[in-house]
Amino acid sequence: MKKFLAMLLAMLMLLTVLFTVVACQNPEHPGEPEDPTTNDDNNPPTVTPPTEGKPERIPLNYLPTDGYQGASFNILQWTAGGLTDVGYSWVPWEEGDVEREDGDMLGSAVFDRNAWVEENYGVNITREYWSVDEVNGAPSYMAVVRSDSLTSGDTYQLYILRTVNIVELVEEGLFADMNEYEQYIHTDQPWWVKDSIESFTLGSHLYVAASEMLLRDKGATAALFFNQAMAKDYVDLPDFFELAEAGEWTLENMVLSCEVTAHSNDHDELMNSAEDVWGCCGGDDPVYYLFNASGHKFAHIDEGGYLEYDFGYDEDSIKVMKRIFDDFIYADWYMNKMTVGSSFLEKDQDLFVDGASLFKSGMIKDTTNVLKYMPELYGILPHPRIDLEQDDYSSLVWEHHDSILGIPEFAANKEMCAVILEALSWESYYTVYPMFLRPSF
Repeated sequence: MKKFLAMLLAMLMLLTVLFTVVACQNPEHPGEPEDPTTNDDNNPPTVTPPTEGKPERIPLNYLPTDGYQGASFNILQWTAGGLTDVGYSWVPWEEGDVEREDGDMLGSAVFDRNAWVEENYGVNITREYWSVDEVNGAPSYMAVVRSDSLTSGDTYQLYILRTVNIVELVEEGLFADMNEYEQYIHTDQPWWVKDSIESFTLGSHLYVAASEMLLRDKGATAALFFNQAMAKDYVDLPDFFELAEAGEWTLENMVLSCEVTAHSNDHDELMNSAEDVWGCCGGDDPVYYLFNASGHKFAHIDEGGYLEYDFGYDEDSIKVMKRIFDDFIYADWYMNKMTVGSSFLEKDQDLFVDGASLFKSGMIKDTTNVLKYMPELYGILPHPRIDLEQDDYSSLVWEHHDSILGIPEFAANKEMCAVILEALSWESYYTVYPMFLRPSF
């Protein structure tokens, strides 16, 4: 039974939607709740920094303000391939700690956030990078987490990990239950991502969640890019923005657009080279993006808080998956290294940058690296819904590139961990997250 539940949890982690699309947020007024926390004479004084010209803040009157006398608050932060330089395609932003103000507006916001928390709560915030894989003899971050727990150490006060790796760590009991610290962690407030709370609550327990102190989860949100110049060149193509805004952006519309656009340019009538013009590129990840956009999941949490398996029991979900492969992945106009091969191309995304593909399936963070110097203007769309009849429509956060928060079960002072996590999330909601949404042009 334990293995069966673990398998279901893995499916849920891999294929559920955790967060809404970041483009739907307002950077200047990011969603105040209707009933802000009220003051209580029995609570400590409110901690609120200056807010001139900014939305009124919900007070943090429920957090203790007497400080922790310089206690260490060390964050374990995932990276890829041993890289610690922000800007690498897997790691475009630093969420946990920035060592100095380097002129980058987003990095400066993270720096200022940590400085404010340090000053008001008496902690010293640091961050250690550990790679998702073993690099040059150094252990992976999974091994580091396990080692810390086996020695009952107190090395870390917060984990920032990838969702794809947390299933077994949750099963091994390495995360504290955040619901045990609900006097400090108020997951009903807007600095906590509501969908993550709903998706990761198992029974009465919440071992991992996402808050607005995270950035990589927003960047890992699935997105569909299109070449605006190409779209204008083909008179038979619809206005994609208008379709999306009207709720009529469907898989059929996308498939027809790709069929109109794609053609062979090297006189062999085959779609097999970089000289051809493709309808879409994007590897095999769009299988998951499109399945989620269709309103389906592999599993869900029932009313009792337990996981219930869907795929295979829901006949419609099987039909949808088959349609995704038949109409999209196996289509002649789709450049997929899984089926076409990549001998003529280093990366299929180069097709889009070079103007040889109408669409590119990817993630929001592609705007900071892959598409940063693209010569043509491009538009950003959600992946299409399966048809006009579906109700549930949202965008997947890709668990190989995102981030999720967890408090170490073996931390010596888990109450302090909860307090500082809430303070970091609160301050990020008002300063870091709006800066993330700020246009860079």
